[in-house]
Amino acid sequence: MKVTFIGHAAIVIETKGLRILSDPWWEGPCFGTQWWVYPRADTASLGDAPLDYVYISHGHHDHLHLGTLRRLKVKKILVSNTLDVGAFLRDQGYEVWEIGVDEEVDLGGGVRARLMPTCNDDTILCVDDGESSCLNLNDAVHAAPAAVQETVLAKLKTLYPDPTYVFCGYGIASHFPACYVIPGADRVATAARRQAHFNRQWVKIMAHLEPRFAFPFAADVGFLDDDLIWSNEPVHNTERPTDVFAKMHPQARTQAIDIAPGFAMDGERIIADKRFKPVNLAAFKQDFAEEYKVANRTSKIPSGGIAALAELVKKNVALCHDYLAEFSGDYRVLIRLRDAGDAIALEKHGRDMSVRVVDAQSAGFDIVFTTRFSYLRRALSEQYGGEVLYVGSGCLIDYKNPAMVAKNLHRELLALLRHHTTPPASRFGDQPKWLYKAKTGVKKLLGRSEPDLYDLMTWFVGL
Repeated sequence: MKVTFIGHAAIVIETKGLRILSDPWWEGPCFGTQWWVYPRADTASLGDAPLDYVYISHGHHDHLHLGTLRRLKVKKILVSNTLDVGAFLRDQGYEVWEIGVDEEVDLGGGVRARLMPTCNDDTILCVDDGESSCLNLNDAVHAAPAAVQETVLAKLKTLYPDPTYVFCGYGIASHFPACYVIPGADRVATAARRQAHFNRQWVKIMAHLEPRFAFPFAADVGFLDDDLIWSNEPVHNTERPTDVFAKMHPQARTQAIDIAPGFAMDGERIIADKRFKPVNLAAFKQDFAEEYKVANRTSKIPSGGIAALAELVKKNVALCHDYLAEFSGDYRVLIRLRDAGDAIALEKHGRDMSVRVVDAQSAGFDIVFTTRFSYLRRALSEQYGGEVLYVGSGCLIDYKNPAMVAKNLHRELLALLRHHTTPPASRFGDQPKWLYKAKTGVKKLLGRSEPDLYDLMTWFVGL
């Protein structure tokens, strides 16, 4: 079995005459112009021959990227039948093989494959040719809740007790924490703290699975947006998951290798030794000079566009009223659109909510939420449109009122500024608020609660 790292979440598995490519993305940005593949993908090994299979792990744009997929010769696409992307890909003209949850299939020549769902509509690819095995965990395990991790890892260990290769993500597709401006917080130290958490999740997974070779991947993303470009160095350079593994498990048989695009192994032999190099911001901007211009370009807002967005926000407020009214206290939020003279003011007083168009320079707000017109329109009008804001980091959340930080006021915006067709369920479930709070408190005291990945006081250094 030969494995080659193309870039980000794209790898090629070659065995018994078959070629299986995973999650191809390298043609242009994704999530609007927020994410760029960095370092650039190395596609030399793909050649011009058709690919037998392309595996799509889930529907996020950095894994299902039509701009890249359309440039490939693909015989068949592999997806889990638990996802809703199969019909979409067929509509694009592809032959799709939807594989069941507990199904092991023969890809040809005795090469067996499984697609295992985890959570959040994500999946794992397992390939076994009878001599070697490759587990592609992409984003499906390291950011999953502890109970999901334990179940999935136990199943993998049973099915593949001696895996040859394991590829696993070590970042998280989220706007948090880089898109937040918090008074008094150290954003660089915060970004490093957040990344350290996921590095250790990667280490825990590798220590459990004990592969012969372990590779961190699916985090080759660069931000060129002026508001976010600072984050590239602390996220990638402060600490590497492979270094943490070596310190925590010095006697492990696993070789943890910090790969770069173009790295390749055939069996247990490295045939193209490309390793991670620290990100240099100046070099990054120089190498991506044209892309930098694209990432920071704004388009003219159509006449009446902001008023139309305000109406969409009003509709969401009406639909989400009962949920929003559960927030304890009042607030004022300003929704600014880049290069626009007008903005949208959202105010809560008791159970009453109001939405109106105001001057973009208006003051006195608890939070100023800044995004692009096209991003907000997409978030409010398309089923998965909110991903450009909250997965792709297409917004900036500036806390002007420090008193609102402990209340995590941003969660109200995350719930509101997305496409809704039905009212959201109560944040307290099907129980009274006091009972929900009591149960949550008891779980926390007993150490049974999951870490809150979006709590400002937990993650931001300096508060």
